[in-house]
Amino acid sequence: MAGPHGRGHDDPHKGTEATAIYTARIIAGLRWRLQHQEILEHPKVLSELSQLDQQITGQLATADRNPGRHRSPTGPVVSQRSGDAPGFELKPNPATATTPAEFIDALRQYKAWRGSPSWRKMAEQAGQAVVHSTMYQAMKSDALPKWEVVKAIIMGCGGGEDDIRSFLSAWRRICALTQAGDVPVPSAVVGD
Repeated sequence: MAGPHGRGHDDPHKGTEATAIYTARIIAGLRWRLQHQEILEHPKVLSELSQLDQQITGQLATADRNPGRHRSPTGPVVSQRSGDAPGFELKPNPATATTPAEFIDALRQYKAWRGSPSWRKMAEQAGQAVVHSTMYQAMKSDALPKWEVVKAIIMGCGGGEDDIRSFLSAWRRICALTQAGDVPVPSAVVGD
């Protein structure tokens, strides 16, 4: 028996199929809009894309662990983070940060972009240069952390020398701005 809009009540997959087609159209439109570099690099757009990446990664990880009755537990296993599509690099750019709070936000986005590893795993990957609780506190604050903490966070996320250099340049610039009085300085520096 057909329900409203021609969808049958006896086949729930027809509703899923229609929703999937509609979602694919929305994604295609979004990809078209993101061809404009200034839109792609806008902080609000980067933040939303980072949240979308986190959501998709989390949902796919959950789906892999609990395949359900109608899903196969087998399939392609991706052991490392896949790269972004050419022209759609979503990697956070710390050079856009102008305040300590924006720098911390870039670090948060970077951690999410790298797959949101756990704090303990990050500390382990960084060779325990900084304990996990110090990393956590630095990311929950709007104060500019010490460079050693920032470097440990990047290394803990699996970042390479290029990432370390780009965050160091931004960190030095913001330090210089805060010392010159051009940026309001929070009352504490995290990691003292």
